[in-house]
Amino acid sequence: MEAVCSKHERRTILKINTLNNITTFGVLHTPLTRSSSYPLVIILHGLASDKVGSLRSHVRISEMLTKQGIASLRVDLPGHGDSEGQLFDFAFDQYTSSVLDIINYAYNLPNIDTGKIGIFGSSLGGTLALLNMPALPYIKALAVWAPTIRGSLWLQENANTANSRISQNTATEQIFYSGIPLNKTFCSQFIEMDIIKEIKLFSQSLSILYMQGLNDPVVSVQHQKIFSDAMKARRLLLDIHNYSEIGHSFAQFPTVFSDLISWITHQLNV
Repeated sequence: MEAVCSKHERRTILKINTLNNITTFGVLHTPLTRSSSYPLVIILHGLASDKVGSLRSHVRISEMLTKQGIASLRVDLPGHGDSEGQLFDFAFDQYTSSVLDIINYAYNLPNIDTGKIGIFGSSLGGTLALLNMPALPYIKALAVWAPTIRGSLWLQENANTANSRISQNTATEQIFYSGIPLNKTFCSQFIEMDIIKEIKLFSQSLSILYMQGLNDPVVSVQHQKIFSDAMKARRLLLDIHNYSEIGHSFAQFPTVFSDLISWITHQLNV
Protein backbone atom coordinates (compact mmCIF):
# COMPACT_ATOMS: atom_id res chain seq x y z
CA MET A 1 0.00 0.00 0.00
CA GLU A 2 1.57 3.25 -1.15
CA ALA A 3 0.48 6.87 -1.06
CA VAL A 4 2.19 10.05 -2.20
CA CYS A 5 1.97 12.26 0.91
CA SER A 6 3.91 15.30 -0.23
CA LYS A 7 5.77 16.62 -3.23
CA HIS A 8 9.12 15.40 -2.04
CA GLU A 9 8.50 11.88 -0.65
CA ARG A 10 6.54 8.66 -0.83
CA ARG A 11 5.44 6.68 2.23
CA THR A 12 5.01 2.91 2.22
CA ILE A 13 3.61 0.83 5.08
CA LEU A 14 5.70 -2.29 5.69
CA LYS A 15 4.83 -5.45 7.61
CA ILE A 16 7.88 -6.80 9.44
CA ASN A 17 8.38 -10.11 11.25
CA THR A 18 10.51 -10.02 14.40
CA LEU A 19 11.44 -12.62 17.03
CA ASN A 20 10.22 -15.33 14.60
CA ASN A 21 6.50 -14.73 15.14
CA ILE A 22 5.86 -11.13 16.27
CA THR A 23 4.46 -8.88 13.55
CA THR A 24 5.20 -5.19 13.64
CA PHE A 25 4.85 -2.36 11.16
CA GLY A 26 7.09 0.33 9.78
CA VAL A 27 6.75 3.33 7.53
CA LEU A 28 9.32 3.70 4.76
CA HIS A 29 9.88 7.26 3.53
CA THR A 30 11.59 7.53 0.14
CA PRO A 31 12.45 10.67 -1.84
CA LEU A 32 10.52 11.25 -5.04
CA THR A 33 13.73 12.28 -6.77
CA ARG A 34 14.71 9.55 -9.21
CA SER A 35 17.61 7.38 -8.12
CA SER A 36 18.62 3.74 -8.50
CA SER A 37 19.29 3.60 -4.76
CA TYR A 38 18.97 5.81 -1.69
CA PRO A 39 20.90 6.16 1.56
CA LEU A 40 18.76 4.92 4.46
CA VAL A 41 18.32 5.89 8.11
CA ILE A 42 16.54 3.48 10.47
CA ILE A 43 14.71 5.27 13.30
CA LEU A 44 14.30 3.46 16.64
CA HIS A 45 12.03 4.93 19.31
CA GLY A 46 12.27 4.82 23.10
CA LEU A 47 10.49 2.83 25.78
CA ALA A 48 6.70 3.27 25.86
CA SER A 49 6.87 5.36 22.67
CA ASP A 50 6.28 4.41 19.03
CA LYS A 51 7.41 5.00 15.46
CA VAL A 52 5.65 8.39 15.35
CA GLY A 53 7.67 9.79 18.27
CA SER A 54 6.74 12.49 20.77
CA LEU A 55 4.87 15.30 19.02
CA ARG A 56 5.47 13.41 15.73
CA SER A 57 9.21 14.00 16.11
CA HIS A 58 10.21 10.87 14.19
CA VAL A 59 7.86 11.76 11.34
CA ARG A 60 9.50 15.17 11.21
CA ILE A 61 12.99 13.65 11.11
CA SER A 62 11.91 11.39 8.23
CA GLU A 63 10.47 14.32 6.29
CA MET A 64 13.68 16.30 6.76
CA LEU A 65 15.78 13.34 5.62
CA THR A 66 13.83 12.79 2.40
CA LYS A 67 14.32 16.47 1.53
CA GLN A 68 18.04 15.66 1.61
CA GLY A 69 17.60 12.63 -0.65
CA ILE A 70 17.78 10.11 2.21
CA ALA A 71 15.20 7.38 2.79
CA SER A 72 14.13 6.45 6.31
CA LEU A 73 12.37 3.57 8.02
CA ARG A 74 10.66 4.15 11.36
CA VAL A 75 9.40 0.99 13.05
CA ASP A 76 7.38 0.06 16.14
CA LEU A 77 9.32 -2.13 18.55
CA PRO A 78 7.48 -5.24 19.83
CA GLY A 79 4.64 -4.34 22.19
CA HIS A 80 4.63 -0.72 21.04
CA GLY A 81 2.49 1.23 18.59
CA ASP A 82 0.91 -1.05 15.97
CA SER A 83 3.05 -4.08 16.86
CA GLU A 84 1.63 -7.30 18.21
CA GLY A 85 1.98 -7.92 21.94
CA GLN A 86 2.27 -5.63 24.93
CA LEU A 87 5.38 -4.00 26.37
CA PHE A 88 5.06 -6.31 29.40
CA ASP A 89 5.38 -9.41 27.17
CA PHE A 90 9.03 -8.93 26.27
CA ALA A 91 12.37 -9.20 28.07
CA PHE A 92 15.22 -6.79 27.39
CA ASP A 93 17.21 -9.32 25.35
CA GLN A 94 14.16 -9.82 23.12
CA TYR A 95 14.09 -6.10 22.39
CA THR A 96 17.78 -6.28 21.51
CA SER A 97 17.12 -9.19 19.14
CA SER A 98 14.11 -7.48 17.58
CA VAL A 99 16.21 -4.45 16.68
CA LEU A 100 18.72 -6.70 14.94
CA ASP A 101 15.80 -8.24 12.99
CA ILE A 102 14.55 -4.78 12.00
CA ILE A 103 17.96 -3.53 10.87
CA ASN A 104 18.71 -6.65 8.83
CA TYR A 105 15.25 -6.37 7.25
CA ALA A 106 16.00 -2.77 6.28
CA TYR A 107 19.36 -3.77 4.80
CA ASN A 108 17.58 -6.08 2.34
CA LEU A 109 15.01 -3.55 1.13
CA PRO A 110 15.11 -2.81 -2.61
CA ASN A 111 16.63 0.42 -3.92
CA ILE A 112 18.72 1.01 -0.79
CA ASP A 113 22.40 1.95 -0.98
CA THR A 114 23.75 -0.61 1.48
CA GLY A 115 27.01 1.32 1.73
CA LYS A 116 25.16 4.30 3.19
CA ILE A 117 23.00 3.06 6.05
CA GLY A 118 22.64 4.97 9.30
CA ILE A 119 20.56 4.69 12.47
CA PHE A 120 18.96 7.18 14.81
CA GLY A 121 18.00 5.77 18.20
CA SER A 122 16.22 7.75 20.89
CA SER A 123 16.65 6.70 24.54
CA LEU A 124 16.03 2.92 24.65
CA GLY A 125 16.26 2.85 20.85
CA GLY A 126 19.78 4.26 21.10
CA THR A 127 20.75 1.72 23.76
CA LEU A 128 19.46 -1.18 21.66
CA ALA A 129 21.23 0.10 18.55
CA LEU A 130 24.55 0.40 20.41
CA LEU A 131 24.24 -3.14 21.77
CA ASN A 132 23.80 -4.45 18.22
CA MET A 133 26.74 -2.59 16.65
CA PRO A 134 29.21 -5.51 16.96
CA ALA A 135 26.90 -7.57 14.70
CA LEU A 136 26.36 -4.76 12.17
CA PRO A 137 29.68 -3.78 10.57
CA TYR A 138 27.86 -2.35 7.53
CA ILE A 139 26.31 0.51 9.55
CA LYS A 140 28.12 3.69 8.56
CA ALA A 141 26.70 6.17 11.08
CA LEU A 142 24.80 5.95 14.36
CA ALA A 143 23.19 8.93 16.11
CA VAL A 144 21.79 8.42 19.60
CA TRP A 145 19.76 10.61 21.91
CA ALA A 146 20.21 10.05 25.68
CA PRO A 147 20.83 6.29 25.70
CA THR A 148 21.40 4.37 28.91
CA ILE A 149 24.98 3.10 28.72
CA ARG A 150 25.23 1.12 31.95
CA GLY A 151 22.14 -0.26 33.66
CA SER A 152 23.71 -0.37 37.12
CA LEU A 153 24.58 3.33 36.87
CA TRP A 154 21.02 4.15 35.87
CA LEU A 155 19.72 2.19 38.89
CA GLN A 156 22.18 3.88 41.24
CA GLU A 157 21.14 7.34 40.06
CA ASN A 158 17.40 6.68 40.06
CA ALA A 159 16.98 4.49 43.16
CA ASN A 160 16.42 7.40 45.52
CA THR A 161 15.37 10.07 43.04
CA ALA A 162 11.82 11.23 42.37
CA ASN A 163 11.13 10.49 38.70
CA SER A 164 7.68 11.13 37.30
CA ARG A 165 8.10 8.44 34.61
CA ILE A 166 9.10 5.63 36.95
CA SER A 167 6.97 4.19 39.76
CA GLN A 168 6.68 0.98 41.75
CA ASN A 169 3.94 -0.94 43.51
CA THR A 170 5.66 -1.78 46.78
CA ALA A 171 3.23 -4.61 47.55
CA THR A 172 3.90 -6.49 44.30
CA GLU A 173 7.31 -4.98 43.47
CA GLN A 174 5.91 -4.25 40.02
CA ILE A 175 7.79 -1.45 38.23
CA PHE A 176 5.98 0.92 35.88
CA TYR A 177 7.34 3.26 33.22
CA SER A 178 4.98 6.06 32.19
CA GLY A 179 2.22 4.06 33.87
CA ILE A 180 2.95 0.90 31.85
CA PRO A 181 4.06 -2.27 33.71
CA LEU A 182 7.48 -3.63 32.78
CA ASN A 183 8.44 -7.28 32.47
CA LYS A 184 10.52 -8.24 35.53
CA THR A 185 13.06 -10.04 33.36
CA PHE A 186 13.30 -6.88 31.26
CA CYS A 187 14.16 -4.92 34.41
CA SER A 188 16.80 -7.35 35.68
CA GLN A 189 18.46 -7.65 32.25
CA PHE A 190 18.38 -3.89 31.77
CA ILE A 191 20.19 -3.34 35.08
CA GLU A 192 22.88 -5.86 34.08
CA MET A 193 23.39 -4.25 30.66
CA ASP A 194 26.75 -2.55 30.00
CA ILE A 195 27.48 -1.13 26.56
CA ILE A 196 31.09 -0.36 27.52
CA LYS A 197 31.81 -4.09 27.24
CA GLU A 198 30.67 -4.05 23.59
CA ILE A 199 32.76 -1.10 22.39
CA LYS A 200 35.83 -3.23 21.74
CA LEU A 201 33.80 -4.98 19.02
CA PHE A 202 32.64 -1.81 17.23
CA SER A 203 33.80 -1.32 13.65
CA GLN A 204 36.68 1.14 13.31
CA SER A 205 34.79 2.83 10.47
CA LEU A 206 31.62 3.50 12.51
CA SER A 207 30.88 7.16 13.30
CA ILE A 208 28.70 7.94 16.34
CA LEU A 209 26.89 11.12 17.33
CA TYR A 210 25.89 11.23 21.01
CA MET A 211 23.22 13.86 21.76
CA GLN A 212 22.07 14.70 25.28
CA GLY A 213 19.95 17.19 27.15
CA LEU A 214 21.82 18.37 30.23
CA ASN A 215 18.58 18.70 32.22
CA ASP A 216 17.61 15.08 31.61
CA PRO A 217 15.92 13.59 34.73
CA VAL A 218 15.87 10.05 33.28
CA VAL A 219 19.39 9.46 31.89
CA SER A 220 22.25 11.54 33.30
CA VAL A 221 25.20 12.96 31.39
CA GLN A 222 27.41 10.56 33.39
CA HIS A 223 26.45 7.86 30.87
CA GLN A 224 27.86 10.05 28.12
CA LYS A 225 31.11 10.53 30.05
CA ILE A 226 31.85 6.84 30.56
CA PHE A 227 30.93 6.15 26.93
CA SER A 228 33.16 8.97 25.67
CA ASP A 229 36.10 7.77 27.76
CA ALA A 230 35.74 4.22 26.42
CA MET A 231 35.45 5.42 22.82
CA LYS A 232 38.58 7.57 23.19
CA ALA A 233 40.49 4.62 24.64
CA ARG A 234 39.63 2.64 21.50
CA ARG A 235 40.28 5.65 19.22
CA LEU A 236 36.82 5.37 17.73
CA LEU A 237 34.92 8.20 16.01
CA LEU A 238 32.58 10.10 18.34
CA ASP A 239 30.88 13.50 18.12
CA ILE A 240 29.08 14.95 21.14
CA HIS A 241 26.29 17.54 21.10
CA ASN A 242 24.90 18.68 24.46
CA TYR A 243 21.92 20.98 25.01
CA SER A 244 21.83 22.97 28.23
CA GLU A 245 18.08 23.59 28.59
CA ILE A 246 16.69 20.28 27.31
CA GLY A 247 15.47 17.29 29.33
CA HIS A 248 14.83 13.76 28.09
CA SER A 249 12.62 14.79 25.15
CA PHE A 250 13.95 16.81 22.21
CA ALA A 251 10.66 17.09 20.32
CA GLN A 252 10.18 20.84 20.85
CA PHE A 253 13.71 21.97 20.02
CA PRO A 254 14.44 22.73 16.33
CA THR A 255 18.21 22.93 16.90
CA VAL A 256 18.33 19.24 17.75
CA PHE A 257 16.61 18.34 14.49
CA SER A 258 18.87 20.54 12.36
CA ASP A 259 22.03 19.27 14.09
CA LEU A 260 20.93 15.66 13.61
CA ILE A 261 20.06 16.03 9.92
CA SER A 262 23.26 17.96 9.20
CA TRP A 263 25.41 15.28 10.85
CA ILE A 264 23.66 12.37 9.14
CA THR A 265 23.81 14.05 5.74
CA HIS A 266 27.54 14.63 6.15
CA GLN A 267 28.26 11.09 7.38
CA LEU A 268 26.33 9.45 4.56
CA ASN A 269 28.07 11.70 2.01
CA VAL A 270 24.83 13.08 0.61
